[in-house]
Amino acid sequence: MIICSAPRRVSDNHPAIDRSLIWIGFLFGAGFYVFDVLIDVFLFQRGSFLDQLLHPDLHETWMRFSVLLMSVAFAVYAGVLLARARTAAGRAQTAEKFLNTIIDNIPAMIFIKDARELRFVRINAVGEKLLGLSTAELIGKNDYDFFPKTQADFFTGKDREVLKTGSVLSIPAEEIDTRLQGRRVLHTRKVPVLDDTGEPAFLLGISDDITDIKQAEAALRATEIRLRTLFDAAAEFIFVVDTDGIIRLVNRRAVQQSGYTENDLMGKHLMELYTEESQLKHECNLPRLMDRGYHRADIDFVCKDGRIIQMECSATAIPDNAGNFISFLVVQRDVTEERAAVAALADSERRFRAIFNSTFQFIGLLNREGIVLEVNQTALEFGGHTAAEVVGRPFWETPWWSTSPEEQHRLKTALEQAAQGKLVRYEVDVRGKNHTTVTVDFSLKPVLNEQGETLLIIPEGRDITDSKRVQEELQQHQQELAHMTRLSTLGEIASGIAHEINQPLTAIASYCESALAILKLQPQPPESLVEIVKRTTKQAHRAAAIIRQLRDFTAKSKVTMELMDIDALVRKSIRLLDWELRNTNTTIELRLAAEGRGMLANKVQIEQVIVNLVKNSLDAIREAGIAKGHVTIQSRLLPNNVVELSIADNGAGVAADMVEHVFVSFQSRKPGGTGLGLSVSRSMIESHGGKLWFEKEHRKGALFRFTLPLHVE
Repeated sequence: MIICSAPRRVSDNHPAIDRSLIWIGFLFGAGFYVFDVLIDVFLFQRGSFLDQLLHPDLHETWMRFSVLLMSVAFAVYAGVLLARARTAAGRAQTAEKFLNTIIDNIPAMIFIKDARELRFVRINAVGEKLLGLSTAELIGKNDYDFFPKTQADFFTGKDREVLKTGSVLSIPAEEIDTRLQGRRVLHTRKVPVLDDTGEPAFLLGISDDITDIKQAEAALRATEIRLRTLFDAAAEFIFVVDTDGIIRLVNRRAVQQSGYTENDLMGKHLMELYTEESQLKHECNLPRLMDRGYHRADIDFVCKDGRIIQMECSATAIPDNAGNFISFLVVQRDVTEERAAVAALADSERRFRAIFNSTFQFIGLLNREGIVLEVNQTALEFGGHTAAEVVGRPFWETPWWSTSPEEQHRLKTALEQAAQGKLVRYEVDVRGKNHTTVTVDFSLKPVLNEQGETLLIIPEGRDITDSKRVQEELQQHQQELAHMTRLSTLGEIASGIAHEINQPLTAIASYCESALAILKLQPQPPESLVEIVKRTTKQAHRAAAIIRQLRDFTAKSKVTMELMDIDALVRKSIRLLDWELRNTNTTIELRLAAEGRGMLANKVQIEQVIVNLVKNSLDAIREAGIAKGHVTIQSRLLPNNVVELSIADNGAGVAADMVEHVFVSFQSRKPGGTGLGLSVSRSMIESHGGKLWFEKEHRKGALFRFTLPLHVE
């Protein structure tokens, strides 16, 4: 604020007289003196001008000098009055400048209106800046010239109220639309200015711009509302306690979950809500909280109904301006389910580890770059390694893959494919401890995130060395079985051919013998013709002998017999048909009741009979288009040391026109069938002293049975 004061001078009480006024008075007196001389000379003829001027009468001299002195004295008096007037005007101007300086530097808008028409007669610089209007624009105008009617009506009404009551009026908040700053909020005080008669002459207004204060108050209220909303909406229990631990504020969550009412909690000591163990812990931690202003601890909170909630508690001191702790903010988070989940997760981790390390398969975990993160115990024990030896290394550099550089390169290529999200699987030989090598069914399975990106890779290996050996043995056995089948079929074919050819050969031999007898009755038969007929007859008998020998060979050829279990043979035979079963979606039901009973038989032939009958069932199921095929194989013991095996299916059954020709050679309805399967099977069973037949009365599918004698010690 700038304060101006008028300088005081010593001559202010005796202002300087303007000398020109004295000269004017002297000249006026002198003029009167000369004028009186001229009147006496020319009007009254009293001598010459020079005599009257230099030698006047005493009376004339006194009168003339009296006028001169009075003129000079009047001039001096007028000069004194003028000097005083000038001094007063200067002082008034200085006082006005001083007042203007004060008014313009007051940080509030000050305005003056006339009392009659309420027109502006004065406004300070702060008011000009606030309203965006200059003094020249405001002077002589009223509120209706600048503001909306509603605002102007309000301002004018308050002005009239002040002038009418003659008292000061305070308006805590009034809105005003300014030219440059938009709408502002003012705190205005209006005062009537009275004249000498006590009537209002002017209206003085003082307005403080409280817009920023109002906005700050509104923001503070909004902040308080938000904080209270957050306070009540928080998922944690929140308490504000004083330095004695008395609850002064509690949020809605604590009230709802604890079962207490707000009145129950307010004024209660926080420790009263804890278990005894937690109370002791709180007492031990209180000095640390008072010292540091912050502390965390786990406590058990007791609800109104006696429930105990495991809480993770944090307390923070709230200081005053001097830094002294005046209260504490206590936040308690319910970790009951979290602790249970952590315990369950730990238990799950232990179970997973147990499964992970106990599985017979080789399993590991790699990052997408192929670095080993985890390996199960089975893989470590197989290689004779420890986790420290392989974890953190590139998978292709681990000892399992030291069989050859080619396999390491193949593995790196497979890892690159797995990192792109592809499942890779192939068979490979890996090296174990003591330089042993096994064949594993190896795969790399990518673990993807929601965006389809590979996060981890799971290598998995299954030792298939034994299964491959079994598979090779099975394939060899199948080849032997097929070879035996071919031999059996060949025998049947040879037997059939021998039977069919033997008759025409016998006829040929008979015809030749008849022809030779006729030729011998002739007087002179041609010797050459007789010789031809004799040779033909001989060759026919020779061919018939060869056919008989072939038939006798195929019928009387000996087979190797061994002691076996029929139920075990059934199970082994079914394994030979695993592929066909999967392709037809057919299930096999075994009802075996001859376990442990042995019989002397050729394993390959009986196995071939079982396989042939089951394959016929599968073909019938496929031909009927049945979605879920079913084959039942049942063994049972019969009297007289006989075992019976039956094979039933839900297929198409035996065609009506084939019922009487089921076991006839070369009779078949299957495309590409030879018609020898059942015929050969019956021959094999009969060669073992058994019997094979077809149940004609079976309606759903087909049912075949065969019997074999059991071995008796």
